[in-house]
Amino acid sequence: MVSTETRAGYSGRHAFRVAVAATVATALVSLVVVAWGLGRAVWHPEGAGGLTGWFVALWDNLVVDRTRWAFAASLLLLLVTGPGYGYVYGVAVAPVLYRVPSLHARPWLCGALYGLLVWPLSLFLAFPLAGAGVMGSELAGGGMPWLALAAHLLHGALVASWLRLTEA
Repeated sequence: MVSTETRAGYSGRHAFRVAVAATVATALVSLVVVAWGLGRAVWHPEGAGGLTGWFVALWDNLVVDRTRWAFAASLLLLLVTGPGYGYVYGVAVAPVLYRVPSLHARPWLCGALYGLLVWPLSLFLAFPLAGAGVMGSELAGGGMPWLALAAHLLHGALVASWLRLTEA
């Protein structure tokens, strides 16, 4: 059974609190992934192919040396925009997606779909604002858009799942 609160959206305060928690969790996971990748690149430089090579290229190249602040700026943008994305999801997007019965039963999927929807905003708006260029083109590490996708999917899934778990 669908509650009336879910059909009408979550309260703004509740959605914002959940969005802040999900944003902090996403930022921490992002930091852990980057630290793991850089640690792997430092401790196992012989495995410079594949994923380890990408982390080395992401951190140690001439372009990044000139735009090293871009990582900090992108993390700051995540912390600033993440609660807003989550708020919009809770009060406006979730009620629309939950009208589809198969999606109502899977809040994590609704959140992931929303993350996929807002991901291009980071590629074409947030990345350039952070100094990383469109789709991270100013960074030599070519996987930055994919890390952004993973972060958006995680953030959306966390917001949607936590909203559902904490609904009254």
